[in-house]
Amino acid sequence: MSLPSQHDIIIAGSGPAGLATGLHLLQRAPELAQRTLILEKARHPRPKLCAGGLLPDAVTRLELLNLDITEVPHVKVPWANFTFQGRGMRMTADKRDYAFYVIRRHEFDAWLASKARERGLTLQEETKVLSVRHDGNGVIVETDRGDHYARAVVGADGANSVVRRAVQPESSRNVARLLEVLVHPRNGEAPKGPPSHLPDEAYFEFGCLPYNIQGYVWDFPTQEGGAPRRCWGIYDSRVDVKGDRGDLPNTLNEFMARYGYTPADYTLQAHPVRWFDAHATFSAPGIVLAGDAAGVDAAFGEGLSPALGYGEIVADALADAFAREDFSFSDYRKRVLGHSLGKALRTRTFTAKMLFSIRHPGIQRLLWWRLNGLLHWYINRFVINWTER
Repeated sequence: MSLPSQHDIIIAGSGPAGLATGLHLLQRAPELAQRTLILEKARHPRPKLCAGGLLPDAVTRLELLNLDITEVPHVKVPWANFTFQGRGMRMTADKRDYAFYVIRRHEFDAWLASKARERGLTLQEETKVLSVRHDGNGVIVETDRGDHYARAVVGADGANSVVRRAVQPESSRNVARLLEVLVHPRNGEAPKGPPSHLPDEAYFEFGCLPYNIQGYVWDFPTQEGGAPRRCWGIYDSRVDVKGDRGDLPNTLNEFMARYGYTPADYTLQAHPVRWFDAHATFSAPGIVLAGDAAGVDAAFGEGLSPALGYGEIVADALADAFAREDFSFSDYRKRVLGHSLGKALRTRTFTAKMLFSIRHPGIQRLLWWRLNGLLHWYINRFVINWTER
């Protein structure tokens, strides 16, 4: 039997969280980055379900890594509309000329992986992590292509993280449900009822709350192979696990039908999002979690800017662990909760629990129709723009 290959650090997952960790390591501790192995179960560009919204926070995180998002095929969305039953408010970034970018995840992740390779990081694709265990001195990572040994392992392998199981038992308590579809744009006016969606703007409709769905229906402009598309979907945070579970497929079909779409026009695809729980366990001896494996945004299901932000936190924790020869990562929780990202994620979980617990249409109309100025201020001040705090 061959001995496990030796590494200082193994990063499981080459999505934004794992690659950002490696790229921040190159800045923080380049000697460690040279002895880091990134494992990916698929091969880039690989399919990845994600609405692909890149908020200014994510763009700022990329700029800190000297990366330019405009190199990736994208759509720049000038305004985001937040509505309840068709009425609400429009928002855009205060210091940017857009509300957010929309990218296709397979293109974005492949671009980020290419940048990581160009800068000298080692990425091994088509390698599936099967298990992770600490043997008292380090961490053994078992894969379908042999075993690896490392002083530290980063679990950046998504909401269904294998690495996470070595940190705490699997739990579905803080896992949101999402459905997503990609469709051709509908031209002209909407059918009778709701106002027409402008082709270059994004829409978040919270009218699904009375349907026992703790979230919203979205409609973004996007592109596929350079051709215009619309990305529709529905997000159910499930922050209240005791509440009834609404019917996601039928609800999304109903909302899309208002704009002329029928189920024959698309195929629904599902994916989970693990949202941030400040009481969860984020580390174990030799192991830290990042991105969806640790938890992202509960209010909107946004994962890209949190994933990129985790990269900085993890890289600092790794560099300090090797400097002190202490791989307990006992201070990792404090690092996460004390970082501006951790504070923002705690706020988003609180916001989701408060906002989505209100199912009465009359109260939601009051919030979105009459008190939207207050909501606008709250979202700008506490929910987004965490990179500026």
